[in-house]
Amino acid sequence: MVARAKQKHVATRAARPRTLRARVGAAEWQARCELAAAHRLVAHFVFVDMTYNHISVRVPGEPEHFLVKADNVLMEQVTASNLVKYDLEGRQVGTSAFKASPAAYNLHAAVLRARPDIDSAVHTHSPANLAVSAQQHGLLPLTQQAMRFYNRIARYPNEVDDTTREGADQLAAALGAYWVMLLENHGALVCGTTLPEAYIYHHFFELACRAQIGALAGGGKLIIPDAAVCAARAAKFGRMGVYDSGSRDWVASMALVEKLYPEYKT
Repeated sequence: MVARAKQKHVATRAARPRTLRARVGAAEWQARCELAAAHRLVAHFVFVDMTYNHISVRVPGEPEHFLVKADNVLMEQVTASNLVKYDLEGRQVGTSAFKASPAAYNLHAAVLRARPDIDSAVHTHSPANLAVSAQQHGLLPLTQQAMRFYNRIARYPNEVDDTTREGADQLAAALGAYWVMLLENHGALVCGTTLPEAYIYHHFFELACRAQIGALAGGGKLIIPDAAVCAARAAKFGRMGVYDSGSRDWVASMALVEKLYPEYKT
């Protein structure tokens, strides 16, 4: 009787599907948790556009694969398990109950394919970056946050359907060697050498856009810093490759997610 009961238990356990966490390596699971956290943080601090904004990160040890948000969840609903895996040709990798939208997998695949030095990209349509994307002068160096991006922003005209492979390839080409881009009348794209870097620079970019809209709405005469001042600030505070998982802003941000949204890592 004991032997039969043990055999039944083993058979039941074998028939039970393994969880995603059990099917992926430790490095990928960590990347999934951090990417889910980044989505929660953007949702916490930024007013985003329903299910249409997304963040990507390359899978550690798999530079040809990346993780991205599913098409049917809001940023505040992203978890480690409902993120989806794609290759750089925009093909879904592995089995999942979720899928990304063409707008997401085409855009991120194109950027990561064109730029091996980029490991993560954040694309949002916030009220602030939408407003700045509709202004001919783009982001002005009105604040310390904005000066980080002085002469460091690409622009992309809203002329083609960038949800397609062809349109996304044009978008990636327009990014060139830059790390940040205003998509005219559309929003923003902020990239990084790491996920924490892309997230942190997106946060600074959002603050800069909000400040600009507020300053212009005030109607008063603006103080525009000297070009040399802006260039010096950008050289010191706008460098890439300086933020990673040990950066204090990311550590503090992860602690906030852990406290407010612990389900992110499920």
